[in-house]
This record gives sequence, structure tokens and C-alpha cells, in this order.
Amino acid sequence: MPEISVIIPVYNAEKYLEECLQSVLAQTFVDFEIICINDGSTDHSLEILKQYAKNDSRIKIIDQQNKGVSAVRNAGLAIAKGAYIGFVDSDDTIENDFFEKLIDNAENTKSDAVYSKLSANHNLGGFSGEIESPQILQNLLPQFFMQDNLNSVCIKLFCLKIINDHNIRFPVGIKHGEDAQFNIEFLMKANRISFLDYCGYHYRQVEGSATRNITRHDYLKRMVEVYETDWTSIIGSSIDQDRMENLKKIRFANAVISLVYIYGNRGNNFTDAQRFSKLSEIVQHPTVKKVFSEPQILRELKLGKYAEAIFRNIKKRNILILYLLTQYSYYRNR
Repeated sequence: MPEISVIIPVYNAEKYLEECLQSVLAQTFVDFEIICINDGSTDHSLEILKQYAKNDSRIKIIDQQNKGVSAVRNAGLAIAKGAYIGFVDSDDTIENDFFEKLIDNAENTKSDAVYSKLSANHNLGGFSGEIESPQILQNLLPQFFMQDNLNSVCIKLFCLKIINDHNIRFPVGIKHGEDAQFNIEFLMKANRISFLDYCGYHYRQVEGSATRNITRHDYLKRMVEVYETDWTSIIGSSIDQDRMENLKKIRFANAVISLVYIYGNRGNNFTDAQRFSKLSEIVQHPTVKKVFSEPQILRELKLGKYAEAIFRNIKKRNILILYLLTQYSYYRNR
């Protein structure tokens, strides 16, 4: 049996897929299988996968109709044989010692999961070394309700036995937040988590993707859904109700502030009239009004001067000032 199963979802990835596969195949640690799930690609992704599979028996291919990234990863988990699971997205690459670093740490510390760094300046939420179950629930678990800093599954290694013993899977049917729920369910069952001061995963920033997505998706609606999610069935009483509500408000407020900038600045494809309309939609939303009206939230957010100005004008529902602030930020950072 392989030590690691690497799951790679593939959907219309022909432009970057070979570079991704080459970076995985170049690993200094070689005891792994690569499970590539072609999710109904209409380009040449499947042909590329088949060509690579001919030359390396570690590559296994699942070809299925388009079902989305959660279903894809779940299909990989269903056939994985490794002691540990790693995830790589098909347009990203990894350093050639990535899995060696993570598996060595997992085995040396006997950890159920290893978290590595998202970028060179990523502080891993302030965690280092290893933490065990009481600290996982008390200190690490709340981070997933307060921010997105630790959500990515691609910078981690997970124990497959825990995943299978507790039937932990990615939620199907939601467009955002799949990683968070998977992480949270895993943490509820983990005995030890290790944090590795190492960055070996490289996300590819596809030019224009953020602005295209912002015009296609209703991010405010998704933020409200995340805020209103009831996690009781998954975490029970691990976090008391008042603390949970406060954590979710902090996350929601930060997300709304970011959304104001994205909608308001000139880096998107909106007209000025559309920008004003989007900003109005945000400040008039009843959940935004509710959260931003609570005085203690601003104290707990610890915002910089610019973000605090955004916060105060969301609270005041001053659309013109919000628009001018986003324009100032856009031109300042060009």
C-alpha cells in the first residue's frame, strides 16, 4: 500500500495540468499514488492524464460527468489506499520535497494531520509545533469559524483512517466553503495536529479570475449562508453558543468589508451604476445591518485605518463615501 494518496481534481485544466503533474511526479518522496479525477472536462485534460498514466503506474484515473470539486474529491477518497491523504489542485504546483517534508513530520510527531504554510509570511494562525485534542477544540477549531486563514486542504496531510472511520467527506451542493466543513469534521475526531514552518505549495493566480467570478456569483448571499449555518450537529457543545455567534460575526464583518472593496473598485467589470447598486445591496441587507450595528464587533476586529473607515460607513450606510474609499484604495495600490 502507498504511504500517501494524492488526489487531483481535473476540470478543463489542459493549460496547466502537465506542469502540475510533473511537480508531483518529481517528488523526492516516491511512495505515493496519484488519483486524478477528470470531472467532465471538454478540453484535452483527459488525454493528457492518459498519456501520463501510460508512463507512470502510480497514476490512477477516474473519468466522470461534471459533478463539482466536492464530489470529485470524495470519489478520490473512496478508492484511496494511502495511510495519508494529500490534495493538489490541477493548476497549482508543489516543491519537490513537499510530501517528504509533510510525511516525515506526520510520522515523527505521530500526528493525524500536518498543516504547512500557505505562503512565506503565513503564520499558521499563530500555531506551531504540535497540539492535542483539548487544544484542538479550544484553540484551533474556533479559527475556522472566525476566518479563512487555515481552510485550504491543499497545504495539509490527513490521516485516511480517521477520514474513513468517521465517514468524513466534502459537502456536495455548496459552491464555497467545502474545505472548511471537511477541516472542521476532521478536527472533531483528531487527537494531534502538527504545524510545519514550511511553504512548498504554490497557488497559481489566474489573471482575471477574481473579477470574472465576482460578476457571476452572489458572494453576499453565500456570506450570509455561512453566517447563518448551524454547526451544532457537527461540533455539539465544543464551542458555547455565545462564543460561536461572536466568532461568526467577526468572520462575516471582515468578509463584508472585503466585498465592499471588490465591488466598489475599478478593477472589476461593473459600471459605476452597478457598483453603486452592489454597495447599496450590501449596506441595506438586514444581516449586514444587524452585525454592523453591534459596537463590540469593531473593537474585536482590530482593523487598520482604511478598513475601519469602510466599517463605519457600512454602518452609516453611506454609499457615496464607500465608493470614494474604494476608488482611493484602487488608485493608491496601482
